[in-house]
Amino acid sequence: MKTAFLILIGLFGFYQNTFPQSTKKLERSETAPQFSTIDVYGNTIKLSDFKGKKVLLNFYRSVGCPVCNLYFHEVQQYADTLKQKNVIVISIYESPATQMKKYLEGEKFYSLMIPDSTEQLYHLYKVQRSWWKMFKANFTGLYGKIKKGYKLYKERLKYDAHLNRIGADFLIDENGKLVFAYYGKYFGDHIHLDKLKAYLND
Repeated sequence: MKTAFLILIGLFGFYQNTFPQSTKKLERSETAPQFSTIDVYGNTIKLSDFKGKKVLLNFYRSVGCPVCNLYFHEVQQYADTLKQKNVIVISIYESPATQMKKYLEGEKFYSLMIPDSTEQLYHLYKVQRSWWKMFKANFTGLYGKIKKGYKLYKERLKYDAHLNRIGADFLIDENGKLVFAYYGKYFGDHIHLDKLKAYLND
């Protein structure tokens, strides 16, 4: 018991030292940070190119992460509505392009796929890494999500991201303003699709 307590204290201390509570997150109504990046196929993607459309940014860990895979597929089930609402979906991973191409092989997903192993966009949008939020995930049905996520793979892929990366989601309106900025409360936490639908119907 004492050992477990010390481990928890150590992890919490690491979290505090690595990601201070004073770190400012992005908030609703702010102007979304502009970016220019390269997608998995080498195409240049600029946020400014989508002015006049809504943009959904989903930050994941790795294409080899089953929990990320589960949420990505949940978003895909809502693809027809996203198209009707004129929403561009951009999915960002720490995985390199080579790994992401394996994930995409033979698939047709409604999303621009961005490899960001340098973490440029993660830093720009203040996306966290946190051991404490990783620990909290153990009490949120994590293992059930892992099992469901693995079942959705055609083949399992290498995990190639920070283990303590926490997901985040951002909806940007037609004028480049943040409709919401959702930072996961624990590993595997993303904005619920019902809430996303409510924002889109406002």
